Amino acid sequence: MLTLTLLFSAIICYIVLLATYKPQAKYRSGMLFAVTLPEEALEHEGIRGIQARFQASFNKASIGMGLGLIPFLILYQFMSVQVLYFFVWLVGSVIVMVLPFRRAFWETLALKREHEWFVGHKRVILTDLRVSQLKNQRSASLWLYVIPFLMVAGLLLWAIRGDAELYAIAACGFLLTALFFGFSLYIRRMRTKVYSMNTEVNLVLNQARRRSLSYLWLWMAIAENIHLGLLCLLLLNENPAMDGVWLAVILLFTAIPVGSLLYVYRKINTLEQEILSRDGKIVYTDEDEYWSNGFTYHNPYDKSIFMPKRVGIGETVNTATPVGKLIVWGAVGMTAVLILGVTFMMIRSELTSPALAITSEHSVEIKYPMYSYDFSIDDIQELTLVDSIPSGAKTNGEATGKYARGYFRLKELGKSRLYIFKDKPPYIRIKLDSGYIFYNEKEPGRTRELFEQLRKQAGLD
Repeated sequence: MLTLTLLFSAIICYIVLLATYKPQAKYRSGMLFAVTLPEEALEHEGIRGIQARFQASFNKASIGMGLGLIPFLILYQFMSVQVLYFFVWLVGSVIVMVLPFRRAFWETLALKREHEWFVGHKRVILTDLRVSQLKNQRSASLWLYVIPFLMVAGLLLWAIRGDAELYAIAACGFLLTALFFGFSLYIRRMRTKVYSMNTEVNLVLNQARRRSLSYLWLWMAIAENIHLGLLCLLLLNENPAMDGVWLAVILLFTAIPVGSLLYVYRKINTLEQEILSRDGKIVYTDEDEYWSNGFTYHNPYDKSIFMPKRVGIGETVNTATPVGKLIVWGAVGMTAVLILGVTFMMIRSELTSPALAITSEHSVEIKYPMYSYDFSIDDIQELTLVDSIPSGAKTNGEATGKYARGYFRLKELGKSRLYIFKDKPPYIRIKLDSGYIFYNEKEPGRTRELFEQLRKQAGLD
């Protein structure tokens, strides 16, 4: 399941990179490679050469990174190495596939400066007072967020009444809903964009943009809570035959937010082009000097925290503002901690095996990072040696082709803790009030020795 999930994520990231950077070689909305240019500049031989070089280098980069997924598939039996390779491939794809665009951006900007192809008002941020006064009209009501917050409350009640392991999912639902609610609040304060000398056109387009984005974030909050609810059902599923169905549904809901973003921003762009093509009073603002690399916005004269992207869809951060710097470096730090933390835990899991010991206090200790457990021998209700383990699903743990460790929900048995090497029977099965424990050593003989020690201490001879 982990391989399929990571592969699906990799494919989505790969498609997003292709869809974002390959179209930058085409002149759209007065820009080429995120550089504002007059239309007549496209006939220049230097511009055509930049386009040709970009196409050739980007095609090579995209094909190379696509082939780079083959080793990822080969490593499916080595979970820690596969996860590490996934992160390396992901970072490498972003760097390798962005480099051709970055080179084209700087070459185009240099050629623009050489020929003084400036468009509209250079380094000027325009505002329209009437639009600013009316910009909050027609946005989705914030009261509608009662719906996703009630869904979060439902997840929390489910966790309280059903399974404490669902608390983390309920917390995730609350954080996501609060985040989307914050986005909706910001939309109401977002900088007004001036498209035209015609105030009515500015009013219509800004209202349409805010309305679309406010409903987008509301829908995302609802969709993600549905997604988390489905994830809860997968974790509680004890029928292995349904695992594939639930996994497919969850992957589908992973793709829905991406599709929603693409649809809404494409709709906004289509509306802008349609209205401006009839207006004839378009206002161009030349801000190329503030767009480092073509996709990073750094403008100390603009107090806006977010700006519409020139490359791709959505908003980007103004790194010249204190909040923008906090967002960017905070995201970089959290990503680094996540990648290093996950990689460390995966490698440690590969190198560390669970250890079962009987203490002098007449108790049993199973030591393993993050999933250690101890219990009194007197709490053992049943103790048996079995050659197979019922199928089930992981709720909080690690599962590869070689081992399974942590919390699982097994068919007919329910909550269980597994500390096993797969395909290395026999397995010690221990029944407690809180559920079942399955344990074995890599060497079958050592497993039988531990079983006999437990039987003797428990008085089951």
